[in-house]
Amino acid sequence: MAEIDALASFAEMSFELLESLSKYATRPPLRIPRKIKSDISPEDAARATRAALDLPEEDPIPHVIHAVERAGIPVLMADMELHDARHDAYSVWGGDFQEQPLIVAKPVNSWERVRWSVAHELGHLVLHRGTTGEVDEGEANRFANEFLYPSEMLLLEWPEAPTLTSLMPLKQRWQISLAALIKHAQANGLIEDYRVSGLFKQLSARKDPSTGVTWRIQEPGWSDQQPERPRLISAMAERGMERSPTPELFSSLTGWAVDLMENVVSGQRSAPAVEQMRAKQSNESLPANVIALRRA
Repeated sequence: MAEIDALASFAEMSFELLESLSKYATRPPLRIPRKIKSDISPEDAARATRAALDLPEEDPIPHVIHAVERAGIPVLMADMELHDARHDAYSVWGGDFQEQPLIVAKPVNSWERVRWSVAHELGHLVLHRGTTGEVDEGEANRFANEFLYPSEMLLLEWPEAPTLTSLMPLKQRWQISLAALIKHAQANGLIEDYRVSGLFKQLSARKDPSTGVTWRIQEPGWSDQQPERPRLISAMAERGMERSPTPELFSSLTGWAVDLMENVVSGQRSAPAVEQMRAKQSNESLPANVIALRRA
């Protein structure tokens, strides 16, 4: 399919950019579990991953993308057409020995969708490394729910008579969608199937009065905070090259077209003000040497 070929090309471009930047700045070492038994449950794998990333089970993850990048997994955010409309991200292993993971996410306006999609792809990287063909999406879903909201805490905090209103504090504290929260509770035996159906019907029936969109599509609280964005490749350019990340700079490093690199740069989180000023001063003192080439 054309979409799959485009995703493969984008991943190739991303790995080349990371390799070029690695000549100037080191990447965080990979810290996710390397040896996962084939019969391990997604929940146990998620707990092992939290432990490897030094994320206490009793606390929410403040910034999922930051935690993932700190664990040695670059995340790029780019406006790409994914072959499965249900997904907002994809992940691959690359490098000469398939030793380098990568997550690519779409820039959507829902902060909880961004967090969950990145956690879902982290699940694929941990659970399905070396797997060929179709992978189990249900396993990655279970991993994401457990990674974001450990069952040990869910069991302690789940309300006796769950309603959408009573679940909102859990959504806000653990920064996980109501839909994922309900499915997570169902998997843990905390809510009957008929009640799950009833809550999802309510999500589909209720609407945001300001947008007219149902809660099933856009949950309440979707605009309470900005969606997370990655920062690793920008930080590598700033610290290693003392240059601010620009499409022209990244194009000169890789030979890929400037407009493709614009897609990468625009998805990055901005540097702190001091770093921005330092990078700007450095750019002004260095001659531009940019050659934009488009790969055939």
